[in-house]
Amino acid sequence: MSPTDAFAEAAAAYADGVQVLFAPSGVPTGERGGTGPVSYEDLTAQAEQLAPVSEQLIREAEAQLEDEDPMARIQASTSLMAKAFTDLQVSAYLLQAAMEQEEEYEFADESTGRERSRSSMGPDEDLLKLVTGDPEAVVPAADRSGRSVPGSVPDARVALSNSVDDAIDLISSRAGRVGQSALSGLVGVGATELVNAAGIVGMDIAEALGQAKKAAKLYELFRSYITSAVESLIALVGRPALESATNQALEWVNELKEGKLFGEMLIRLYGTSQTVGQLRLEIAASQAGLERFVAAIQDVDKLDSAFHQQIKLAEKLLKGLRFVGGISAAALPASKLILAGVYMVLGVYIVAAGGDYVDSPRLQFLDRVPGVRQVVEVRLAIV
Repeated sequence: MSPTDAFAEAAAAYADGVQVLFAPSGVPTGERGGTGPVSYEDLTAQAEQLAPVSEQLIREAEAQLEDEDPMARIQASTSLMAKAFTDLQVSAYLLQAAMEQEEEYEFADESTGRERSRSSMGPDEDLLKLVTGDPEAVVPAADRSGRSVPGSVPDARVALSNSVDDAIDLISSRAGRVGQSALSGLVGVGATELVNAAGIVGMDIAEALGQAKKAAKLYELFRSYITSAVESLIALVGRPALESATNQALEWVNELKEGKLFGEMLIRLYGTSQTVGQLRLEIAASQAGLERFVAAIQDVDKLDSAFHQQIKLAEKLLKGLRFVGGISAAALPASKLILAGVYMVLGVYIVAAGGDYVDSPRLQFLDRVPGVRQVVEVRLAIV
């Protein structure tokens, strides 16, 4: 089986298992003959069966990140982010179920609204399409309302220059906004705690979480899906590069503590004005035909669309991670340090990915996609 097929199979199995887990009690769901859990014991069994599938998906997505096809790498990156958010939803559901089990709730007692509250927590179809790497979900069609396909090379030069300007500006501003949101939450954290937080994500996460006082099986599974969410984000960065990534995040947090503006830091890192200026000159001088210009415009728009999808997932993750910080140490030991470490990982990933998408000459932490500069130069055959 090829790595792409293995990824697709693991992603489909994970998405199907999640759908069944959140399905109403006893209702047939998914494509593999599953039915919604009818008891806490049934829920526990289904969550246990899904856990190794979740781990397998991380491994297959990591392999997909090394694929020769840039689209496959984009799909894997987006899948890991969507999976991390889905894992958080699963963990929140299991935590709620664990607490309700302690209070001796009836699992499917509709008079308490149990099923209605349970079903509303689950991931929607659009999120699971991102988990499975559906191409149309990962790279939605660009909104070209008000923009017609250029009919001449002079018009195409103008249109491509505008697309390049828009894409680089939007990618940079979105990366700056979300990266700052992730890292700014660490400004009030002491230096020692920051170092400890950086170290804890480099450990075995399950080991770092330790043994909680609450030992019921559903609590154990809740912690395992928190672990899976964290491991998914670590896979995005790449474990071999994790130490250098968290060190970079610590540097940026220290600069923020000194009062430096993150947007200005990013402009310096990305070198956007130089890239835009150089591409304008190359576009103006290119002797390529109309078809090549149109293809370049489409590629630039796709890059912007793909990165925007990742940004939306990152924003969801930032909101979802707040729930981790509010969990008691009895249920989730070291939750504060884990949360801080994950903010570092997510923040540095978004900033580095933005640099990758705009082909930053100074920030080459990731090199997974042909960025704006590369796609323009390849399409226009600029050497």
